[in-house]
Amino acid sequence: MSSPIPHGDPAKRILSQLTALVDELESVTPPSRTAARNSLRNALTAEATRLEQAVSRLDPILRPSSLFDPSAPATTGRIVALTTIAQQRHPLVSLQPFYGAGVYALYYKGPFGAYSLLSGTEQPIYVGKADPKNVAAKDAVSQGTSLFDRLNEHRKNIAKATSTLRAEDFDCRFLIVQTGYQRAAEEYLINFFKPIWNNEMRICYGLGKHGDSATTRANKRSPWDTLHPGRGWAGGLMENQKPESQIRGTVQITADRPIKGETPDDDRDDRGTAGRRAGGCGDG
Repeated sequence: MSSPIPHGDPAKRILSQLTALVDELESVTPPSRTAARNSLRNALTAEATRLEQAVSRLDPILRPSSLFDPSAPATTGRIVALTTIAQQRHPLVSLQPFYGAGVYALYYKGPFGAYSLLSGTEQPIYVGKADPKNVAAKDAVSQGTSLFDRLNEHRKNIAKATSTLRAEDFDCRFLIVQTGYQRAAEEYLINFFKPIWNNEMRICYGLGKHGDSATTRANKRSPWDTLHPGRGWAGGLMENQKPESQIRGTVQITADRPIKGETPDDDRDDRGTAGRRAGGCGDG
C-alpha cells in the first residue's frame, strides 16, 4: 500500500510520489516480448539519467563532467599512440632482429610522384600493430620477435615493388608495449592520421596481403599491388579492384589536405607534422 501524499512541502510530496512509483514498478511483470522489454528498459534508463541529473543539481558543490581514468582502453591507447610518435625514426632497412610486440608507423621519404605531398613529412603512410606470439607474454622476450618480423615483412614487400618504391626510402617508428595495449594504440593512430595504405581508409590498401592460393585466383588485385607491382602472386591476378588512375587521384586528394604542425592531443583532423616537435625524444 502506498503511503499518503504529504501536503505543503513540494519536495517531500514529489519524493513520496517517486517512492510509490518505484514500488509499483517493482511489482510489474516485465513484457514477454524482447522488443518491448528493451524499449521499457531504455525508457527507464533515460528517466534514471534525468533523475541523477536532478539529484546533482541539489548538491551545492560542483561535480566534474568527466573523470580521467588512465586504465580506460581509449585513454591507454591514446597514451601509447602519443608515446609511439615521440620515438626516434629508424631507416626501415637498418633494423636488426629484436624481441617485442607493439605498434609502429611507416614514413615515406622517396621520389614517387603520387606521394610527393607525403614524402619527407611526419604523416605516416601506414600504421600497424604486431601481436605477441604468446598471448600470455609478460615481457619482450616472451612476446617473441613479432614487431621486428612485421616490419621486416613490410620491408620485403616494398622491396619487390622495384618499379615504384625502394625500401631505403622508408623510415619507421615503433614502440614495444605490454601485451594487450597494441590494438587500442593502433586504432587511435589510424583514426588520427588516416594513413593511405591502411585498409580502413580504402585508398591504397593491400600491403599486408600474403597472397592468394590457387583456389582463389579469381580475386582482384589490391590497390597497393596495382600502384606498386612486383609481388609475383599479385601479378598473376586477372583484374584490379580499382583502376590506377582512380587510386592516384584519391591519394592526391587525401594527401592534399592541410598538413599542419598539430599533434594528436589536439583531437583535430590535422594529420601533418604530428610528432615533429617530439620526434627525437625517445628511442624505439
